[in-house]
Amino acid sequence: MQNQKVVVIGGGAAGMTAALEAAAKGLEVSLVEKAAEIGGWAYNYCCKATDKCAKCSACLVPQAKMHVEKNPLITVFCGSEVTGVSGQSGDYRVKVKKDQEVSDLEAGAIIVATGFKPFDAARKGEFGYAVEKNVITGLELEQALNEKGSLVRAFGDVKNIGFIQCVGSRDLGLGNNYCSKVCCMYALKLARLIRTELPDAELTIFYMDFQTFGKGFDDFVKTAKEDEKIQFIRGIPSKIFGFPYDRLTVRYANSLTGEALEDKFDLMVLQAAITPGEDTVQLSSVLGIELDEHGFFKVDAANPVATKQAGVFIAGTCQSPKDIPQSMEQAKAAASAAIKYLA
Repeated sequence: MQNQKVVVIGGGAAGMTAALEAAAKGLEVSLVEKAAEIGGWAYNYCCKATDKCAKCSACLVPQAKMHVEKNPLITVFCGSEVTGVSGQSGDYRVKVKKDQEVSDLEAGAIIVATGFKPFDAARKGEFGYAVEKNVITGLELEQALNEKGSLVRAFGDVKNIGFIQCVGSRDLGLGNNYCSKVCCMYALKLARLIRTELPDAELTIFYMDFQTFGKGFDDFVKTAKEDEKIQFIRGIPSKIFGFPYDRLTVRYANSLTGEALEDKFDLMVLQAAITPGEDTVQLSSVLGIELDEHGFFKVDAANPVATKQAGVFIAGTCQSPKDIPQSMEQAKAAASAAIKYLA
């Protein structure tokens, strides 16, 4: 008989969702998270609702965290990492290390939901990240808005704000030739949120081309383009610098008009790529599962949560770039597959 326990590796939106789904069917779950607490990157995302819900699902993550922490069938191991797996499908022994202590967890099935690593925007030196004040990443903007509740409280009197898409994505020079999929919509939702707080602010979005994934997103883009305070420029800036001015200078070429231009901004937001997590290679070796050509965990073409290793399933952004709803849906599918496998 299969061991009726599940180990979930990763405590972000996908990992918490998978754990809750498995526990709802009466299975004992061990949730292993390397950070000091569960929640993942999305736990610090801000709500993007304006006059109506923007369907960003950021509110679902704290709710999931609360339910996980209260669920008697879920044991959380924070500050921990998986260092080894032995046994066979249906009867695994998962070695978990915390500080200098090592525990062996029993598992009939394993769900991998280790999330992603944000691209290091400093690698794109032309954008001045970590050098120029008020050049930030989209993740940092999310965290600041979540913590301060206001752009002005977070960054002061800013009136001209720019977004640069595809920072680290679709970049052959870096070897990242894939689209991070969610950045365009997150930028638009953040832009709409800023416009609600600062109706006189001027926003500029620099892009290669717009990718809209999901129901109703085309209409969302159309509405944003009708806003006279939001300008879309097809072209990625070549240089951002502060000195000798008191504002950021952005040099760029508009690929639709052929013009080479230079404008001043108070704040520049870099939409950094979603890249494979730093433990992905090590875990693929430990678990005996494959990576795809981009370095994410590879799933079966006929089953988007299954790996070549029986009883090991994948969920969330460790498999490919996704937004919160997509990550949670795949996590539910992975949990369902694990439950079916154990049955």
